[in-house]
Amino acid sequence: MKQLFKKGRTVSTIMFWVAFFMCLFVMYGLSTWLPKIMEGAGYELGSSLTFLVTLNLGAVFGAIVGGKLADRFGSKVVLISFLVIGFATLTMLSFKPSMIMLYVLIAIAGGTTTGTQIVTNAYVSQFYPNEIRSTGVGWALGVGRIGGIIAPTFCGVLLDMKLSLQVNFLAFAIPCIIAAVAIWFIQEKSSNMAVSSKEMKLV
Repeated sequence: MKQLFKKGRTVSTIMFWVAFFMCLFVMYGLSTWLPKIMEGAGYELGSSLTFLVTLNLGAVFGAIVGGKLADRFGSKVVLISFLVIGFATLTMLSFKPSMIMLYVLIAIAGGTTTGTQIVTNAYVSQFYPNEIRSTGVGWALGVGRIGGIIAPTFCGVLLDMKLSLQVNFLAFAIPCIIAAVAIWFIQEKSSNMAVSSKEMKLV
């Protein structure tokens, strides 16, 4: 574990942990409470459950598209972009748009939150050198799971307080921005990716 904080990797390791915590917080919070949030906003239970299906379909699409974009433009750029879009989308959901737009926004939210987590898994595995890769991924996911554990309870407390729809969705939107900032501060110059790039230039 000490190797995760050596050779200039300290800041990046901590930022990965923050990003994973926030991403899994949003992912598990939405997956657990979205139907209840939408039901509380006045939608029928059947529609609310359909929203959850739409969220997960969007997640599948987001993971596939995000992976392809990451291969082309780099994981860091794609992750920051997706998380900012996720923030905007979740904020827009709080204003009760039309039904068609609602489904579109929920699908985008799924793609830019749950889908983003899949890309983040690949990003952290590329960051660390081979000898500590499993440790790096394991610790990032382990810390992230804390967010996944806290989210359902935290969101349940918010719903019990009967706050506005805007506040409920901001509870998911704000972590997206925090995760985006964390990804921004990851220092690729001290990563395994920087070494691989130098090797390719030599070849």
